[in-house]
Amino acid sequence: AALGRRAELGLFTLEEREVEIYPFFSSGVEPHPPPSLLPGQSEAVDAINLAQRAGTGATFLLHGVTGSGKTEVYLRAIADARARGQGALLLVPEIALTPQLVGRFRARFGDDIAVLHSGLSEKEWTSMWHRLRSGAVTLAVGARSAIFAPISSIGIIVVDEEHDPSYKQEDGFRYNARDLAVLRAHRAGAVCILGSATPSLETFQLAETGKYRRLVLDVRANEQALPPVEIVDLARTGAGPSRDPLLSIILHRALEKCLAAEGQAILFLNRRGFSPSVRCKSCEHVQTCPACSVSLTEHRRAGALRCHYCDYAQPLGTACQKCGSLDLELLGLGTEKLEATLAASFPAARVARLDRDVATGSGVESVLDRVRRREVDILVGTQMVTKGHDLPGVTLVGVLLADQSLCFPDFRAAERTFQLLTQVAGRAGRADKPGTVVLQTFQPHAAAIIAAQQHSFAMFVESELGFRRALGYSPFGKLVAVRVDAPDEGASARAATLLASIAMASEPVRTGRVEVLGPAPAPIARVRSRFRHRFLLKSAERRQVRQVALAVLARIEEGLDHARAFVDIDPVSML
Repeated sequence: AALGRRAELGLFTLEEREVEIYPFFSSGVEPHPPPSLLPGQSEAVDAINLAQRAGTGATFLLHGVTGSGKTEVYLRAIADARARGQGALLLVPEIALTPQLVGRFRARFGDDIAVLHSGLSEKEWTSMWHRLRSGAVTLAVGARSAIFAPISSIGIIVVDEEHDPSYKQEDGFRYNARDLAVLRAHRAGAVCILGSATPSLETFQLAETGKYRRLVLDVRANEQALPPVEIVDLARTGAGPSRDPLLSIILHRALEKCLAAEGQAILFLNRRGFSPSVRCKSCEHVQTCPACSVSLTEHRRAGALRCHYCDYAQPLGTACQKCGSLDLELLGLGTEKLEATLAASFPAARVARLDRDVATGSGVESVLDRVRRREVDILVGTQMVTKGHDLPGVTLVGVLLADQSLCFPDFRAAERTFQLLTQVAGRAGRADKPGTVVLQTFQPHAAAIIAAQQHSFAMFVESELGFRRALGYSPFGKLVAVRVDAPDEGASARAATLLASIAMASEPVRTGRVEVLGPAPAPIARVRSRFRHRFLLKSAERRQVRQVALAVLARIEEGLDHARAFVDIDPVSML
């Protein structure tokens, strides 16, 4: 009221303005002039810019080793599009990568950037969306949902780490943001760049057949050699002073050497929590989630046993579910226990952890900033540490159980293993000091592990594509997964059997052009108190498998008694 009276007297004016919220722009960034390009980078930029100026659209696979400067190629190509008045979109697989890339883009382009991902509040998202919709901003950076950003006159779409399974939306509206990026660019006559050090075999095969153009960056931007990789056979190597079998004497000595040279280390273990499972000594029952077919993981700091699927939790010290005994033992090693073990083994070292339990949203960047400021000597983490982080001080990378993902019931298990190992190994030696990598495994002769040791994508592709071709799996075959779940196991099984019978009665299956695999219980048979069954449709011809999928979908839409089902085209997860 006091302000209103003074405004009436003409002392000042009042007006309403919409408050714009820019969560990533709270701190300043120094402008960063473009660096000189290496010959490979220069050739890639020229090829992309030539395609952009032609205006007919094209898809490129930018296949560069870790640290080869793929981001600089993105920046140059986007700058060229913006200079011609076109919009641009950069997709990243994880929210954790967004702040790092936004910082680099701000240093080059200023604050005229929209950031879009699921970690934003509704108000933040709306603010960013309106800036794009109004045309005030024509450059967006975000995770998979940013593929739908309303960018006008889009000239270029970049998909960084295109191999990452995070681009697939697994529930609700199912889509693969990488594939939609190619489609959107094609329809707009724009250029699409798919970047990776370890391309998916589907993308690689499309490049081999000429549908995409492959651009290769085979040296690091600082011209530093890729780090040597030592394989440690856990079946033949004893534990170090910590006495934990997954912290071998070789890895222990490598950590000592790294710390003595004032380097930083990353240890990768894809198991959250303190112990992956808890077993009763009296009856040997492993404590399991009452709603899911998985064991409970001990999270000591939270004081609970927790399910990683439905988030069910029970307090530590709860009696055995089967016999009521309180005599329980811990099995295995998780990142929380590894952090404690390293802190005890290296008391002078500063140990930090990066996983979903300690770092979500802005917490991820907080941990990474501490690493960049050299406030952390050893970083322990899950897959979050394998992504495209640029941490110059890291000279040692250790993988505690390199063959863990090889055991998944998934035809892509070897591919995922090779990608994970290559990506995490690439965090070492990215600056002036050379790096080293230690891979611990019980399967030292596995093809994926040997190829990762040699930093050889070609070696891995040669062995893996042979298996895929022989079995008719992607990229040589088309897959559709039909998934069913219900509160009752029998209802789930009956619905899956019914839908499979519909598929088997279709003409492409009867004539042998489409194969039906299943139905069978899913590898994780129950999640959130719902029993799960599935079957796969497989064919060399997309049109044929689509015809069968449509017949199944028509039956699903009629309704299923006490069950629900959905059709997943080109499934990424087999669990």
